[in-house]
Amino acid sequence: MTRSHFINLRTIWISATILSLGATPHDTLQPPRNHAIDLSKYDLKPVYENDFSQPQKITREEDFIERMPNGEWRRNGRPAPDAEWIAEGWGGCIIRDGKLWVAPPALDENGQPKPVEFSHRSHMVVWNRQVFPSDFLMEFDMDPCGSTNGLAIVLFCATGKNGEDLFDLSLPPRRADYGSYHSGAIANYTDAYWSRNNEMERTSNRLRKNPGFNEVAAGQSLTGESGEKVYHVRILKCGAHIEVEINRNVVLQWDDTDTPHGAGRIGLRSMAGVTKIAYDNFKVWQVTPKPNRSTK
Repeated sequence: MTRSHFINLRTIWISATILSLGATPHDTLQPPRNHAIDLSKYDLKPVYENDFSQPQKITREEDFIERMPNGEWRRNGRPAPDAEWIAEGWGGCIIRDGKLWVAPPALDENGQPKPVEFSHRSHMVVWNRQVFPSDFLMEFDMDPCGSTNGLAIVLFCATGKNGEDLFDLSLPPRRADYGSYHSGAIANYTDAYWSRNNEMERTSNRLRKNPGFNEVAAGQSLTGESGEKVYHVRILKCGAHIEVEINRNVVLQWDDTDTPHGAGRIGLRSMAGVTKIAYDNFKVWQVTPKPNRSTK
């Protein structure tokens, strides 16, 4: 493939991605609150903490799916029970130097992305092994590692549409194809908190309810700065209420009045345009509203 063909493919892919994601007009964005999530009205119970300082097993979806003679994919097994993370997509995913590293191509022995043609790069989704409670606070640090393209999303409350586990044998393989996550056989919320695909995405944080790819709330991203920076992401979900916080500032709030999703898995998604992503300090608490002690 010539360099001009490579550039054309890359341009077509980015343009298609922008159209499929749907830009959010700036005049619809919620203003940032200039304060962190107010946790004073909740009791928090730690349920998971991972600073990636210890070796951990990562399994690949490709290890328990198979391609049929007709070209379709199906599941022929479930993730290894001792796997801490389950990676979907064929890019790189390793734990090294106290971080979870994810990249569109495979990573070499030094943790650097291997050079491949753009058309051979992969979107990636990495799921934690645990099914988390329906009401929770999660947080993690995300370093885009100087990426100048691509998108990062966190998925939560993820199950099959009928309540199945994400890795139930009845569900089709996803292989990091975005449509499988927002309009396929699974239900979840997604928050697109970091992007360099275009200016509109770069400056907005977009919450969706799936299946259906329904944008339900949007705020300013607070991740649009140029240069190297690590972003601290926190998401609260309690009953119908969801808040998203970036670097100690709430960027959006929303109440799901139409059957909120419940307990499910949490996943970290990055698009094929990124250079690589580093995740750290992944924590989850179960959240319980404190009793209302007000007197009348």
